[in-house]
Amino acid sequence: MNSYDIVIAGNGILGCATALELIRNDNSLRIAVIGPKQRIGGATIAAGAMLNCITEVNHRTLSTAVGKAKLEISIRALEAWPAWLDALNSELSPTRRLAIRNGTYVILNNRAGRLDSLNYNAVIDAAIQYHQKFERVPFGNVPHLKPGVDARPLDSIYLADEGAIDARQVLNAVESVANRSGVVFLDDTVVGWKRKNNQVSCAITASGEEVQADRFLVAAGVASRSLLADLAESSAMPLQPILASKGVAVTSRGTGSGGEHVVRTPNRAGGCGLHMVPGSDGTVYLGATGDLMMQADEFQTIGAVRFLINAMDQFDKRLFHSKITQWHVGNRPVSLDGFPLIGRVWQDNVWVLSGTHRDGFHCSPLLARHTADIMLGGIGILGDHCFAPLRRPLSAMSREDAIDELSLHLVSQFYENSGKSPAYSEVSETLEKQYRTRTRETYDKLEIDFGLAPDILGLLNWAVDREAKIGYFRQYFQQVSRASQEKDVYNPFPAC
Repeated sequence: MNSYDIVIAGNGILGCATALELIRNDNSLRIAVIGPKQRIGGATIAAGAMLNCITEVNHRTLSTAVGKAKLEISIRALEAWPAWLDALNSELSPTRRLAIRNGTYVILNNRAGRLDSLNYNAVIDAAIQYHQKFERVPFGNVPHLKPGVDARPLDSIYLADEGAIDARQVLNAVESVANRSGVVFLDDTVVGWKRKNNQVSCAITASGEEVQADRFLVAAGVASRSLLADLAESSAMPLQPILASKGVAVTSRGTGSGGEHVVRTPNRAGGCGLHMVPGSDGTVYLGATGDLMMQADEFQTIGAVRFLINAMDQFDKRLFHSKITQWHVGNRPVSLDGFPLIGRVWQDNVWVLSGTHRDGFHCSPLLARHTADIMLGGIGILGDHCFAPLRRPLSAMSREDAIDELSLHLVSQFYENSGKSPAYSEVSETLEKQYRTRTRETYDKLEIDFGLAPDILGLLNWAVDREAKIGYFRQYFQQVSRASQEKDVYNPFPAC
């Protein structure tokens, strides 16, 4: 039996970066990171790695304290990246040193519905409110773009301080530096636990090995909740469902566009905007999808590929002649309320770091430092944050707001997919009425008033096994209700 001081389940960027922070804090620690070497279906290895925060804002972000709290963490993370990268580069050979490609354009074009305008204006409002530099691009003329005639930008802004970096190179560098510093990486998967005196004593791996430790961190992305299920206490607040937002992207070469900066739309229907991220080797990364599922999936579908390819002329028609070098499929971990899960769970020697959705890579320098500190007995650089994992879901919308938001997303999706209707018709109104009716039926079955995100409501509205999925979420909310009545200590931050 191998024995360590700390075992981390999950070898994505959050697990590896936390291991590096821990060993930097105390180089006498014996630390093991457990995760499959290939990381198939993982979020980090498929990420476009945009270092975006203001450009991730939507029209509801600033309407709640919890939305602002999440955005402020993202802004702090952006500010932390240069120094964190300098420290990492100081331990790499000159040929492996990493650099941020600064600059992000956000375009508002006419290939979308009203949601794009709302979110685009919200990005500008957030930039002003949080004193982030941006400049307007006259007539939306972003350099090097050549969009289709029906996808011309109507407006655009440029944010010099937001950019991108290759996620795969960063992850490899973090793992390499951590390993040289003494962190052990085990090519395996945690599948269970052994307990002793109400604490976890061992992680059990798929290969049958028992890995003993004093403290454990679960940073296993989408798998985090299922991995922790056996540790849950029956009468305690349950950990939120963690869903998989599967993203499909492609890297291509030889576009002829010569773009130097990230170009993206605001967040769109389904939550993910279209984005183009230039690489340092003449390639370009193209992404747009975010399909919400109950469990991770490592395959791209024909539908996702078709949507991605059809969307490319919004940036550059020359992309259709580019050579594909790699497809990417990754599963982003999404908590039920859409906010991260950071902190200790039921046993006092187990922590979780998950539910970060599209912010995990971007926020990794900050979240890793915070998590390492609290695991070593500190208060963490986030202090008393809103995102303790054993909490009632944080509400960012009412039930009626959620119904309105889903209708807005789906109608916008109709127009994004080139939906057309006669000028005299009321197609939008008819669609919205149908969506609202279906969603109210879902809410009646769920028996809750909590405002769920559009992608979750969409999943529940039209799933083949709709009744089973609704039953799963209804049971979760019933557990939350029972735990809240017994103990009113799981949401200690009422301001959020």
